Amino acid sequence: MSGLCSRREFLRLVAVGAVGAALAACKPKVVEKVVKETVVVEVTKEVQPAAPKKKVVRALISSWALGEIPFDKTAREYSEKREDVEIKVQSTFEGWETKVRAQISQGKVEWSIAGIMSTDYHPAKWVRGGIVQPMDDYIASSKEEGADQILEDMIPTVKEAGMLDGKLYGIPYSFENITFNWRPDYFKEVGATEPPKSWDEWLRVALELKKWGAKDEIYPTSFVKDMNSCIVALLCAASKKPYTDEGLVDWLGPEMTEALAFFKKMVVEEELTPPHGYDGWLDAFYAGKVASVQAQSSRGVWGQNAFGTDKCITSPLIPKAPGEGSGAPYWGNDLSIVNKAPYPQEAMDYLIYTMGPQNLWFQKTVIRTGKTPVYNSIYEKVIKSDPQFRVYQWMIGMREDVEKAIPLPKTTWVDIQYSAYGKHIVNFTEPGSTMTPEECAKLIYEDVKAEIAKQKTK
Repeated sequence: MSGLCSRREFLRLVAVGAVGAALAACKPKVVEKVVKETVVVEVTKEVQPAAPKKKVVRALISSWALGEIPFDKTAREYSEKREDVEIKVQSTFEGWETKVRAQISQGKVEWSIAGIMSTDYHPAKWVRGGIVQPMDDYIASSKEEGADQILEDMIPTVKEAGMLDGKLYGIPYSFENITFNWRPDYFKEVGATEPPKSWDEWLRVALELKKWGAKDEIYPTSFVKDMNSCIVALLCAASKKPYTDEGLVDWLGPEMTEALAFFKKMVVEEELTPPHGYDGWLDAFYAGKVASVQAQSSRGVWGQNAFGTDKCITSPLIPKAPGEGSGAPYWGNDLSIVNKAPYPQEAMDYLIYTMGPQNLWFQKTVIRTGKTPVYNSIYEKVIKSDPQFRVYQWMIGMREDVEKAIPLPKTTWVDIQYSAYGKHIVNFTEPGSTMTPEECAKLIYEDVKAEIAKQKTK
């Protein structure tokens, strides 16, 4: 019975279980959802300010100057110093003046600085042509070190050379003047230990050098082709007033007649120079075949670099006679601010930083190239005081010569005079030429006046 009851109980339980299962299957399902809470966290992130936009100051500089002077180095230095300014330097190119004028007329100027403005040639052309603008206000506004010294410290005649109509248009990194560069080792062979003190002495020593150097074909003396360096320098060595009130070389004055006569005697009559006075002089100079040359002051340093510091001396221009003349022609190697330039103040600041009297490293670099400094303080701090620069003490004499010199006239007729001079001086110095000094001067003058008249009628 117990087994039977147990079986029945089992069947009952199974039946109950089946019904429960069926009921469970019919019962609606309950889905439990778990919603996770989203937590929003605010993170404060420091936002860096945008870098200031750099003012790009572009400089156009003559390739010969870039080859000598480290403007690219000072451009990098200044760009690192000023977070808001970047200086970019490039070489001038053919037709750059025309392009700059076109940009100025369109009001879209690319460059801020232009150079080199040689003050014996460019000022009137660049100012009258609208290429450059006055610098006075920008110098006065500059906060750069040296800005308050730059004009006061500059040699007055050098500063004046960069001015027109009372305004400053150029800051020079150096100046050059016409000098007598001579080989003391050659001169010693004929008993000369000092440079000639007059044209008569120059001629006498040159004749002796001609005899001494005949075997080695050494030219006793030479000139250079440039009009101002050649015949105008001789005129200045003879005349107290080498230029007319009109702004021309005094072609018809008696001193020009004397200068041309002396030139022809040296070149044609005595054959003391290369053909025409200067043909091939530089190659002959570097070959050791020139005993002396009337040329730019830097040419003496070229000789020192080539032959040794004791083998070439730069002396002041030889006067016609002691006490005569008006000092040598000279010019500044200037940089200018382009008319309507972008960022003219920043451009001026860079020029002061680079070329101001406070930048001794730059000034010393310029001196080593043979270019003469424009600031009086540099003669005291460097040339007179630094033992490493004793070899450049000849520059003191150049400063004294230029301090008394007459600035070259600033006219737009420079090209006309160069052209007329180049045309007639060649015929004047041909072997066997019978052209007189008076005839040569008159031909030059008449050509110049005729071309000027054409300009005035346009």
